[in-house]
Amino acid sequence: MTALAQEKPVLANTSAVPTHYGILLTPSVTPIDMFGPLDVFQGLAMTFQNLTGPMHLSIISVNSTPSTTNPPMPGLDFGMDLPPTITIAEYLAAAANNFTTSSASAPNSTCHTTTPNIPGPLDVLIVPGGGGTRKDVSHEIDFVRTVYPSLQHLISVCTGSTILARAGVLDGRRATTNKKAWAWATSFGTNVSYVPHARWVQDGNVWTGSGVSAAVDTSYAFVSSVYGEEVSRWVADISEYTRWTNASYDPFADRWGPLNTTALV
Repeated sequence: MTALAQEKPVLANTSAVPTHYGILLTPSVTPIDMFGPLDVFQGLAMTFQNLTGPMHLSIISVNSTPSTTNPPMPGLDFGMDLPPTITIAEYLAAAANNFTTSSASAPNSTCHTTTPNIPGPLDVLIVPGGGGTRKDVSHEIDFVRTVYPSLQHLISVCTGSTILARAGVLDGRRATTNKKAWAWATSFGTNVSYVPHARWVQDGNVWTGSGVSAAVDTSYAFVSSVYGEEVSRWVADISEYTRWTNASYDPFADRWGPLNTTALV
């Protein structure tokens, strides 16, 4: 019997489930770091919105200039633009007005001429990695530092962890990050217990995923924890995705050797 022929599971958790997800863009984002989680959570919304209530996605950036999936490498021009739906300033302005419908757009905003659709505070913020994390991301760091206390959950993918670390969110926590960029990515934060062989790490309401494709596995693990294992399995099955379920072992830790600095870039 196929998964779609079986009875759809119910949510294991029916109280305070997240409904407003946000993705924070940096100047250059690795595609799967963004689109991997997006596909997981879109599948969740598509299949379970009658149980979760309407789910909303916000794509957040410093300004209206689109991010790109093109890595910041000289001579490389192979990618696509990623325009935001709201700016950091617009979100913070709405938050300052308790997300009322009369909230004005942020001063000097260049993303919208009218108040953008911001349906209340973010419940979950996803921070992708990529070459943009090595640029000036001071505004993104400040944003994470500011909004973290109001979030239900915070998820980083790959070198997106460096933004969390620089915002102080990972201080005193366990975390992981991209194995090929291990030496650089683990140089941030205070008393962070980086786990070299983890595929992902959950410490309280903070989730840090390993490199690139781990974005998908981390997202399914998050769905399992928050909505239930049967729900996560269902969403993965309708996507015909085989999950990696061992959080403590990342095969790419062996491939790149996070403790062997000669293998790192």
